[in-house]
Formats: sequence, structure tokens, C-alpha cells
Amino acid sequence: MGELAKKIEALLFVSGEGLGISRLSALTKKSDGEIKLALEELEKHLSREHFITILRDGDKISLVSSKEISKLVEDFAKEEFAGELTRAALEALTIIAYKGPVKRMDIDYIRGVNSSFIIRNLLMRGLIERVRNAKDSRTYLYRASTDFLKFFGLTSISQLPDYGSYKEKLDEIQ
Repeated sequence: MGELAKKIEALLFVSGEGLGISRLSALTKKSDGEIKLALEELEKHLSREHFITILRDGDKISLVSSKEISKLVEDFAKEEFAGELTRAALEALTIIAYKGPVKRMDIDYIRGVNSSFIIRNLLMRGLIERVRNAKDSRTYLYRASTDFLKFFGLTSISQLPDYGSYKEKLDEIQ
């Protein structure tokens, strides 16, 4: 597999939510045509060697699990969404509640790991919501939802324990 295909694979993995061809072109400083060829190469490699495949949704490209492993992934997801929140989910939820609205890449930076699946879990549970970033229309921001406030019996996010001091500490991280 060529270097460009490897770079695209890494970018798609890290993005979590997918990237458009034009964004991949800008990031790698390659033409749209070169990106499309590298995507074909990556797709062939993934189909031969992995249970990961490429999902094309309009111009947006994402990495997803392949249909051959869908039952295992479905069972895992059901368990994750139905059970109690994991430590990792509570960690991400805390960051979003105290620092929000916040970009996913900032959550990843604070946690030190990719948080895409956890954020998706929190979204599906209704504890957070995703809103467009007014400063950059290509990205989203995450914040605690109204259901989060209801669940914890709060009328405002500022009612969280030690809200001011924790928010200040999280804001200092960046």
C-alpha cells in the first residue's frame, strides 16, 4: 500500500466522523484525482486484510466495520449503549459538561485517545448534543444536552459541583 493511502487511512481513523475528498486533498497537498486513486488502493487493501471498509456518503469518506463482522459489532454496541456508562464515557462526558461547547479533537487531546465511539454513545443516549461550530462550519461542537440537565436535576450547567474551578482548569489545558 502506498504512502498516500496510508496517510489517508490514518486521517480517516483519527477524524472519526469522516472527511471529504477536498479536505483530504488539502491536508495531504495532493490533487482530488490522486486522493481518489489512493482511496481505491486503500479500499482494496482493507477488503483483503481487515474487517474495516470505506463508507462513501456523498463527498464524505469514513472508515467503518465491514458487514462480515456486523453481528459482533452490533452486539458490542448494544452492550455499550444499554449498560452503565464506562469510565471512559464518564471522562468524556465530564469534559463536555465542564468545558463545552467543545470540539471532538479537544476532547481527544485532553483524554489522550480517540473519543469518537464514546461521543457517539453519549449522543445516542441523549446526554450530549452536537451543534455547528460558528467559527468553522466544517466542525461540530459538543455540549451537555437538556436531558443531561434533567437527568442530574440541574437547571443550569453552572450548577455542576465546583463548576467554575473545573471549567477554569480545563480551559487552561489548551
